[in-house]
Amino acid sequence: MDWIDEKIEQIRKRIQNLSVKWALAAYLLLAFFAVFLCSWFIQEICINRCNEILSPYGVDVYRERISGNIYYAGAEAAMYFLPEGKRTELRFLQILSNATPWILVGCGAVCAAVLFYRGRLRRPCEILEKGVAEMGRKNLDFEIYYDSRDEMGQLCQTFEQMRREVVADREELWRRIEDQKEINAAFAHDMRTPLTVLRGYTELLYRYAPEGRISEEKLISMLKLMSEHLKRLEDYTKTMRQIRSFEEIEPQKIKITLEQLYFRISEITEALNEAGDIQILSGEGENLPEYPNRKSVSHAADKEVFCLDESLFLEVLENLLSNALRYAESRVDITLEYEKESSMLFLYVHDDGPGFDEREIKSVMEPYFRGAGQAAGKTEEHFGIGLHICQVIAGKHGGGINVANGMDGGAFVSVSFFCGKS
Repeated sequence: MDWIDEKIEQIRKRIQNLSVKWALAAYLLLAFFAVFLCSWFIQEICINRCNEILSPYGVDVYRERISGNIYYAGAEAAMYFLPEGKRTELRFLQILSNATPWILVGCGAVCAAVLFYRGRLRRPCEILEKGVAEMGRKNLDFEIYYDSRDEMGQLCQTFEQMRREVVADREELWRRIEDQKEINAAFAHDMRTPLTVLRGYTELLYRYAPEGRISEEKLISMLKLMSEHLKRLEDYTKTMRQIRSFEEIEPQKIKITLEQLYFRISEITEALNEAGDIQILSGEGENLPEYPNRKSVSHAADKEVFCLDESLFLEVLENLLSNALRYAESRVDITLEYEKESSMLFLYVHDDGPGFDEREIKSVMEPYFRGAGQAAGKTEEHFGIGLHICQVIAGKHGGGINVANGMDGGAFVSVSFFCGKS
């Protein structure tokens, strides 16, 4: 029985996979065959009934096989002896015999069309109608599946492919929206520290320049630094306008030394120290306290040359400073270390704030993450994207980022940069 069931299932599958035109032809052939059998059966019944009526009068009834007309052979005069009811019945049988093939052909065609629709068109049409209705409701969380390889199956497959492409396009659109949102947030976030630096220098000039307490040399130096920060803001604005995603940023490495980096850091910290009430200290690696995840390295001389994208490095520093200043109580420490053997540069930023929440420390680098832990009085709104930006930039430099709580409290962040040739 299993073999028979398997063969029946194979035959059913073959019939189901027939193309629509051949399936329609098969339905019509079966209908016409059924019409022929029914027509022949009805005509035979009519002839037999005519014989029953006329045989007592010596009349032989036969049917012409081509036209289907009934002829009466014998004494036609006997017809006049039939009662009126028998004559009416004979005329009815004659009409029924002649009309049966045409009536059955029409009924067979209608039945074939109905059965063809129910067997081959109704289910795929319902599937497609449901899919169109779901898409009309802007719901794409469905699947169109029709188990057949005929034209309707191919149509359902094409519709499903179109649905998947619409889903992919929508996901791509959302991804672009999220990328643009991230770019806007990064732009707004990264503007804060340079603007704070410029505000610090402006306040210094406003406070001390009228009193003549700033020398001409110092004044020129401050104006030069302000000009450099404005140029950097201009370059950063141009970069943000040209890229579609923060992931598209590529490092443009130049040769630089540790001494030059400390000079650039001091330019930033000097203005931030003047603008705020939190002290920012920068020092050599040998003065770094014992922090978790700290690398054990042999320090390079300040004149050691390595390759680094200075602008992106400063962007990481400013993001870390922005976070540290938001939570610090009174002090932020910045330290650099360079490992010549691996060509890795390490940036450490430590504050004396409350540190990271142990329950959230694994999530702090996710985009738009806003932790619950915040120092008293620090109510400044932030985007929750600073550490994520640092992670992306460090990754672009072949490095990474680690966060932890310092041994003596406060948050500790270390960022590594690969400073070899790309």
